[in-house]
Amino acid sequence: MSIDHLRPYWHPVAWSRAIGTDPVATTLLDQRVVLWRSEGEGIVANADQCPHRGTALSIGTVEDGCLVCPYHGWKFEAAGACVEIPQFGPDASIPARASIERFRCTERYGLVWVALEEPVADIPAFPEWEDPAYRHVECPAYTWETSAERMVENFTDFGHLGYLHDGYLGEKEDLVVASHKVDDVGDALHYAISMNVPNTNDEFTVTDLTSERGVQTNTYVLTLPYTIHLQCHYAETGGNRTLFFVAQPNTATTSTGFCFQSRDFDLEGEDQPYADFQDLLAEQDRPIIESQVPAELPLDLTDELHLPFDRVAIAYRRALSRLRSAA
Repeated sequence: MSIDHLRPYWHPVAWSRAIGTDPVATTLLDQRVVLWRSEGEGIVANADQCPHRGTALSIGTVEDGCLVCPYHGWKFEAAGACVEIPQFGPDASIPARASIERFRCTERYGLVWVALEEPVADIPAFPEWEDPAYRHVECPAYTWETSAERMVENFTDFGHLGYLHDGYLGEKEDLVVASHKVDDVGDALHYAISMNVPNTNDEFTVTDLTSERGVQTNTYVLTLPYTIHLQCHYAETGGNRTLFFVAQPNTATTSTGFCFQSRDFDLEGEDQPYADFQDLLAEQDRPIIESQVPAELPLDLTDELHLPFDRVAIAYRRALSRLRSAA
């Protein structure tokens, strides 16, 4: 299945803090990309392939504000032009073909975002990022052998919360999915559900509950193609915990997830339980999602069985189909 229609969208490719003095390799939509810091321009994204012999520039170095090929020492400026070929004499002309493509690159929310073509939409909103009432926890990124669509659709599946995440996001004794609806506003899906959740604080201090269990209202914004903003509101205390998740489509069947856990309670508490909690949930999901066949999400609704509690997943597949058709 072609993924080229996703090239004009911003996608996360790394945590900003991960890009230091050495170039870093990543793959976005089957395109090999090298990320590096330019003294004058910040983080730069170029095609990770020297035009001379196809060497990965990400295993090279950064010297004098240039990206240096490890094979022959060719130097490339941020714009992609080759500015030095050591094998040439000082008066030799450098061929115009001795250049590498530069991609659009920016930093937001502590992440590096790249668009392989002129973007048709802005980076999705993370409203709490600038809100001083919230404390943010960067969770470990994880790469799964599945499509970004499968990874994101997992956040639309209410039926698995109490079964797969028993004792954390629900309970096996209470699997009936509550009534809910989904609003398709074109570039995003809005949906919400209220459910009873257990107090996990004896293992992970992440729920703003004082009783054994309580009502949590989950309000979602799924911005196409691959961003989830989830606010968990605790009726008992009024506290809010927000999850901001976005998937990087490395290839059609390999994806990397980046996630923040944010809260407006427990502001002086330890951050690690929130990262550990997210890591546990992801590791419970991983073998399930990686086992799904095909790894690419079927957009034809007749290819898999759908039930009434799958209405958000149905809306997501229809929205993705619309996105593909519009390309």
